[in-house]
Amino acid sequence: MTKPELIIFDLGRVLVDFDFRKVIRSLKRYTRLSEKQIHRYFMQTPLWDAFERGTVAPKDFFLQLSNDLHLNKLRFKEFAPLWNSIFTEKHDSVSVLRRLRGRYRIALLSNVNIMHWEHILETHDFIEWFDHPVASWAVGQRKPDLDIYRTTLHIAGVTPQKAVFIDDVEAHVLAARSLGLRAHQFVNARQLIQDLDGIL
Repeated sequence: MTKPELIIFDLGRVLVDFDFRKVIRSLKRYTRLSEKQIHRYFMQTPLWDAFERGTVAPKDFFLQLSNDLHLNKLRFKEFAPLWNSIFTEKHDSVSVLRRLRGRYRIALLSNVNIMHWEHILETHDFIEWFDHPVASWAVGQRKPDLDIYRTTLHIAGVTPQKAVFIDDVEAHVLAARSLGLRAHQFVNARQLIQDLDGIL
């Protein structure tokens, strides 16, 4: 593989795992809605997209969520930890990232809301390794919107042909390829090492 100038990583399901079912189970304690109804809400609500684009502040997000899900007796200070405590570091993937660190410029490109982002910053040291961390809430764009890839490349000052992109979502990978990036769909760390053959 031709040596790239930039390697771009997704965050969720690539470097950290998350179990959103924990949020649903926790919220169920404060509403008469079923877990299935809560799950369906999160799959359909435009509030999620707005929160990850940074157009809704955390407390406004919480107030709208409380109204939509009929949450009773849940305060924001109690909501924040149950919303954030869903992540587990994928140590095998992070070990691959560690091997790249210092040898290549690395970027992070994540669809993420500000609450999850700040929690990850506080709890996972590997975030500090990135030369160019790009969070959707901060730039007002989300994958697979092509503009967020262009934004990341512009920040790093590289052309698409000089970048490699790693993401677990096929639509995100295809969008990156449409711009000319070398993109690989993440399956596991072993596959990642094979995809980066010649770079590692």
